[in-house]
Amino acid sequence: MKFFEFEQLIASLNNEPRVIVQAHDFPDHDALSSAFALAYLLRKQGLNPFITYNGFIDRISLRNLIHWLNIPIVQPHQLTLTPNDKIIVVDGCIGEKNVTDFPGLEVGVIDHHQVNAPDFVWFADIRPDYGSTATIMVEYFNQFGLEIPAKIATALLVGLTFDTANFTRAVGAADINALLQLQAKADMTMVNRICRNQIEFHELKLFDTLLANMKREKNCAFAALPEGCSKNMLGVLGDFLLGVDEIDMVVLSARSKEKTFLSLRSECKHNNVAKIVRRALNDSGIGFGGGHPHMAGGIINHMYQLADEFEYVYDLIKPQLRLKQA
Repeated sequence: MKFFEFEQLIASLNNEPRVIVQAHDFPDHDALSSAFALAYLLRKQGLNPFITYNGFIDRISLRNLIHWLNIPIVQPHQLTLTPNDKIIVVDGCIGEKNVTDFPGLEVGVIDHHQVNAPDFVWFADIRPDYGSTATIMVEYFNQFGLEIPAKIATALLVGLTFDTANFTRAVGAADINALLQLQAKADMTMVNRICRNQIEFHELKLFDTLLANMKREKNCAFAALPEGCSKNMLGVLGDFLLGVDEIDMVVLSARSKEKTFLSLRSECKHNNVAKIVRRALNDSGIGFGGGHPHMAGGIINHMYQLADEFEYVYDLIKPQLRLKQA
């Protein structure tokens, strides 16, 4: 049924001079690889797609993905977007805080997060039971009977690998089927290089800072990283701590100018970190957050310098958690 609706969407865009494929703000590997795949698919159907996003890239592995596979990204200001442009949002949803509302009409949403597409969207394919949006793209190619080129397969496999943490979380049957199909077509040497090289040499010192500042509360670890620590490193450090046997939840924070970024990880079925960060930030009006039950992020907006940022985040998040003795 969704495929039929997707075909209808493509047909309705046939007379458009261009179609904008928008990844969520500050995109990750899954968002950009899925946008890359969707743009290729749309081009094969006779459309004229452009890939864009708001924000910047702060991850060396993502910069490598873009450069080594020549993903054709166009910055929003270069597109001179107008209200007549038609936009398909990939790995995100218009109305969410991490998707900028560009000029134009959002006609499509393709995502695997727990979101609700607005009523005005022409087409929505939202599958929170999938480990990645890349998996949805593989199924689209199959439904069109379209061969997945090596570059597209390489990008999608990277996106799928990162979003499932090397197939250790949120993996379903569709993701395994996509893995098998992509492995047969992808440049596995490049996939491995991108997935292995996640940090830069100068970032190694952050591991020392993490261990020096970490506070353990039963099965959860809390830490505040230095101002300017990238969101990428919050995720890398969070996954590093999850490798500790006694820890199955992690709450990390880092200030950046007038905002504080949060990164939450959970291997505990009793703690849905997406719901936790939404309750802590969205419901109180101090910021916004979201994600998956096992992996989520958020932003605290404040126009003042907190006296103790660590204690602020600790007091904000800890009451929302169901802690147990590790």
